[in-house]
Amino acid sequence: MKKLFRQRGQGGFTLLEFAVVVLVSSIVSAVVLNRFEYYREQAEIAAARQVVAALRTSLQVRTAQLLSQGQERELQKLAAGNPIQLLLWKPENYLGEYYAPDPEQIGRAGWVFDPRDKLLVYLPKNTKSFSFSTSRLLRFKVEFVSTSKSLALNQVSG
Repeated sequence: MKKLFRQRGQGGFTLLEFAVVVLVSSIVSAVVLNRFEYYREQAEIAAARQVVAALRTSLQVRTAQLLSQGQERELQKLAAGNPIQLLLWKPENYLGEYYAPDPEQIGRAGWVFDPRDKLLVYLPKNTKSFSFSTSRLLRFKVEFVSTSKSLALNQVSG
């Protein structure tokens, strides 16, 4: 009976078939990992944009409150302060206040506020692949809008 099964070629994979399966699996894995990194970067960019949108909305609401109450002097304090304080919940990746933040020294990705320059800075997870037109870091500053007594969170170049 054993001789009958051996003669029909039921011995399993050949070495060549196994090598082809490993090669195809490796190629598919490489493509999937490459796409995974792309989607991770896109998710990081979307999360950063969401925080900026929430900050801009909070800043507009607080500015409108101060103007409606006749507290125009408070706008100067608001412009000089940390815009993260406007949010009810701080982002999970808010790292605090750092003077002249350096991504290598901080060692983590997230939002930091530079009290010296009054800048809100986003430190990305991978500064080499997370690129923008002006700088590798996103920098924002609360500034007065020239046409009215209003504040805006504007992106500034590095």
